Amino acid sequence: METAGQSYPLKVALIYGAKPSGHYAAARAVAEFFPPSIIEPVFIDLSEVYPDFGPFVARTYLQMLHKTPALWNYVYDNDFVAFAASALREAILPFSSQKLADLLLKKNIHAAVSTQAFSSLLITKNRRLAKMPLFSVLTDFCAHTYWPPKGVRAYFAPERGAAGELKEKGAPAEKIFVTGIPVRKEFTGPQPDKAAARKALGLAPHTFTVLLTGGSRGLGDLLQAALALKPLLGRIQVAVLCGNNRKLCRQAERAAASKKMMRFVDFTNSPADYYRAADLVVGKPGGVTLAETMALAKPFIIYSPLPGQEERNTAFLYRHRLAETAGSPAELLPLVRRYLHSPATLAHSSRALAEHARPHAARDIAAKVIEALTGNGG
Repeated sequence: METAGQSYPLKVALIYGAKPSGHYAAARAVAEFFPPSIIEPVFIDLSEVYPDFGPFVARTYLQMLHKTPALWNYVYDNDFVAFAASALREAILPFSSQKLADLLLKKNIHAAVSTQAFSSLLITKNRRLAKMPLFSVLTDFCAHTYWPPKGVRAYFAPERGAAGELKEKGAPAEKIFVTGIPVRKEFTGPQPDKAAARKALGLAPHTFTVLLTGGSRGLGDLLQAALALKPLLGRIQVAVLCGNNRKLCRQAERAAASKKMMRFVDFTNSPADYYRAADLVVGKPGGVTLAETMALAKPFIIYSPLPGQEERNTAFLYRHRLAETAGSPAELLPLVRRYLHSPATLAHSSRALAEHARPHAARDIAAKVIEALTGNGG
């Protein structure tokens, strides 16, 4: 297929930090809505392009959270640190971006969709990629300092507050679109009732179900949170999504082997099945996790948020009265008990989340990208 000098399908890179991750899930979600006759999605994993950088950053981040979490808050918020980082970007990123540029040009990439700030920065700082259309997708309910204010064809923001933050950082208002955070097709469309969803997973079909999730890495004290709910087992059942945290799964097998109505799930490519089965979701407030929870209108309890973006996501939830926080496993039990015994509270929370949901964000983002690249929305 060829139109106006362009040969279709156009190769569009979907760039994310690593997989599994929310960034990767968002990239997959957008790609699901690209018609193959128009766009050929090419997935680019930054951790493979820069194999030493990704593990170093992740290791440093996790060590900082474990030893001095207050320091991460300082680094994340401090204007001087942001200024210093900006100066570092100007000096180092043009050089660092050469490897990514080489890969994109070798693959004949026509445009890029970035679901991670670092890849957006790399592209905007490379002269060889100056003419490549770049679309930046925010996957948290905030716009932190590291999103580039220039060189982006369109920004896709989760909500108006984040769009305002992008404007304050210098992004042109006409390039910002409030679409929501993209979620995969499995989180949209007609949903089976909870009993049917539970039965398909081998769960008790008529028992109140609590889903615990620690995101793709299975972070947070999920085992202790699950064990704290032991007094309610029988009246409830608990499913824990462990992500790729194999250590957690092994610990759970030993600690909870004799606990009926409690299941620990290794990494799954179909988390929507468990969300559909749940009455209540408990977990870290990652942006994609929240978007998926909202899409299915599942009441949410914040548990073990990480400093930085997840604390900003928590602030968003508080601002709109969409969730409560369990600060410890002991605090989780009374909150879950209240939802169990108050269908009205459960229903009110479900309605509130549904009102803020944007389940068709991926479709809308894909449509905007297609329109920008082809000159029409069809």
